[in-house]
Amino acid sequence: MKIWIILPDEMLTDDRAYLVGFLKAEFETVWVSRATRVAHACPPPAGRPNVVLNLVGARNPELLADIDRQAAAFDAPVSPPSRGAWRTEDKRSYLEDFPDVSPPTRVVGTMAELQEAWRDFGGDIVVKDPFGYRGDGVIRIQAEDDLPSAAELMQSTLRDEGELIVQPYFSGFSKGDKRILLQRMPDNSFEIIAHIGRLPPEGGWKSNIRSGGEVTRVELTQEERDFALAIAPRAGVDLVALDVASHDGRLWYIEHNQAYGGIIDHDLDYDVANVRRASEFLHHIARHGRPD
Repeated sequence: MKIWIILPDEMLTDDRAYLVGFLKAEFETVWVSRATRVAHACPPPAGRPNVVLNLVGARNPELLADIDRQAAAFDAPVSPPSRGAWRTEDKRSYLEDFPDVSPPTRVVGTMAELQEAWRDFGGDIVVKDPFGYRGDGVIRIQAEDDLPSAAELMQSTLRDEGELIVQPYFSGFSKGDKRILLQRMPDNSFEIIAHIGRLPPEGGWKSNIRSGGEVTRVELTQEERDFALAIAPRAGVDLVALDVASHDGRLWYIEHNQAYGGIIDHDLDYDVANVRRASEFLHHIARHGRPD
C-alpha cells in the first residue's frame, strides 16, 4: 500500500512527527508534500498513492479542492474528508453541527452586535476567532472596558473574516475539560481510543495545552462515553478529538479538532493505540474505499 501525506509547511508537533514515522514503517511507500495552511494548491506526490492523508487541515477551501482533484485522478480516498476538514477549521459551522450540545452561541460582525451579546449573556463572555487554534484568538470579556480588545480581534482574524463567535462564559469550564479521541471504524461507527484531562494554569481559565494547560490522568464516566460516541459522527472527520466539559450539572461540547497523531505527546501512559488504529483505518480505506 502507498500513502501520500500532506503536511503543513511548519515545524511539526511531536504527535504529528510520531505519526509520520509510524506510517513510514507501516506503508510500502510514503510520499510527503508540504503546503501552507493558506495555500491554493498542493505539490503532487512522485507516484500513484492508494490513500491520501491530509494533515494540513486548511484555512483555504481552494487547497482542499486541489487535494480532492488530485486524489480523484488517483482514485484514492482522502482522510479526513475535505468537507469535514473545512467545517472543523471554521468554528462557525458548530452552530449548525452541534447546536443542541454547545453553549448558547452567536456569530457577530459588528461591535454593536458584540455589545448586545455581551449584555444578553450576562456581561461575561468568551469571544473566539472562527479560525483560531491552540487557544490563540480566544479572549474573555468581563467588563465594558474590555470590549476594545474584542474590536481588535475582529479586525485581525486569521482569515480576515471580520466575524467573531461569542458564547457566555461558563465557570464550570475553568475547572478543566476532557479531550476524548475517537477513531472511525471500517463499519463507519466510532470507537474511543484515548483520553486525557486538561486543567487551566493557576489563575487561568483556558485548558489548551499550548496555552499552559496541564495534562492529567482521568477516567471517563459512562455519561461522557455515551456523549462522545453520540456526537463524534457530526464532526465529519475520521479521527476526532472532542473537548468536553461540565457546567451546571450537564455535559457540553466545547469544540473538536482533526486528531491525527492524537495525543501521543501528552499521553501519560505512552499508549500508541491511537496511532496504530489510525494506520489500520488508512490501510482499510486504501483497499476498500471509504465506509461512508
